[in-house]
Amino acid sequence: MSLCSINRTKKARIRKQQENINNDESLLLRSLIDNLPDCIYIKDVYSRFLIANKQTADVMNAGTPENLIGKSDFDFYPKKMADKYYKDEQHIIHSKNSLINIQEESWDEQNRIITVSTTKVPWYDNDGNIGGIIGISRDITKNKNIEKELINQTENLREVNSLLTEQNEKIQQQAEELAMQADNFKELNRELQEINETKDKFISIIAHDLKNPFNAIINFSELIILKADTSIDAKYMGMVKIINCSSKMAYSLLENLLYWAKNQNASIAFFPIKLNLNDMVKEIIDFHEVSARLKNIIINCELEHDLQVFVDQNTVATILRNLISNAIKFTPKNGNVKIVISSDPVYAYITITDTGVGLSVKQLETLFIPEKEITKGTSGESGTGFGLVLCHEFARLNGGNIIAKSDIGKGSTFILSLPLRAESET
Repeated sequence: MSLCSINRTKKARIRKQQENINNDESLLLRSLIDNLPDCIYIKDVYSRFLIANKQTADVMNAGTPENLIGKSDFDFYPKKMADKYYKDEQHIIHSKNSLINIQEESWDEQNRIITVSTTKVPWYDNDGNIGGIIGISRDITKNKNIEKELINQTENLREVNSLLTEQNEKIQQQAEELAMQADNFKELNRELQEINETKDKFISIIAHDLKNPFNAIINFSELIILKADTSIDAKYMGMVKIINCSSKMAYSLLENLLYWAKNQNASIAFFPIKLNLNDMVKEIIDFHEVSARLKNIIINCELEHDLQVFVDQNTVATILRNLISNAIKFTPKNGNVKIVISSDPVYAYITITDTGVGLSVKQLETLFIPEKEITKGTSGESGTGFGLVLCHEFARLNGGNIIAKSDIGKGSTFILSLPLRAESET
């Protein structure tokens, strides 16, 4: 074989290998673009498809990429949309300028309007002449929706922030107003403290300046009654007894008012100790003896031998004084008051029963509430309306209680319970 023949055979084999390589490259490139999610296509100068990938054919409902060859967008899209694509591509061909990442409307496989990001660039043939355009379109609808949602959320956040700013300003304003009110309250509190201090001083003056004269009147009148000669005129003695009784009533009213004021200020002294209940009851009965005699009321007393209670002497004396005084006050002349002392393992009970006017159901319900209207006794005796309220509060303060029972026209019964020993001993 000649040398020329060998060279020709060798060149033919090389050309064949190159063609095979080119074919392989074309297949690889085709496989690549058909499997990309983007629409990839090449058009001629008349905007007719020369090449298109599978995604383009699917989106345009062309079936296969081969069905797009030689056709234009006017064959698949509405005229308005196709006109827009055509004008853009012709502008690229004539101006030789590319369109990079422009956003435009398109359709998806279900003919739904979507937003795509499109890049179109011119391509040239081997002679350097423009041959058409190469285009790539990507569906960015989800991104656009997310962007819109973010914009909406940003707008909502701005509105919320604006509202919060407005609310914060209101809160700040309210805080300033509250601060001003707090300052006013402090000033009012200071003034009230001064008023309370003045009131306490006034109460102290009343306690000192009025109680001593009452004690003198009570003691001297009782002395006159006890030491009086039988020759003294009965009318004169009656007036002395009235003075004594009225003084005791007024003294009791004064003490109730003073104790009430102190109790409201929580300034009352409270020192519970072991006390003989019988001695305390006898002392209170002796104090009211003249008042009972003036109304010819008999006081019967049944005591329990040497009964000790753990209480505050002053507050319990006030309770007993009020309960016995009320029993006398609301019992008509020639009546009876019975005082019975009993006990169980925990409490001592002082039961005071009278044959007085009694109380209605309504009166029993409001018995331990300060009265607006004061009920007078059977002989016109006055009161403060604080007595039973004070008794109830003092009983609870000592760890006991008061129970009232009554029938209109038949009398009333008050049962005072007091602890026998301190809580630490129980």
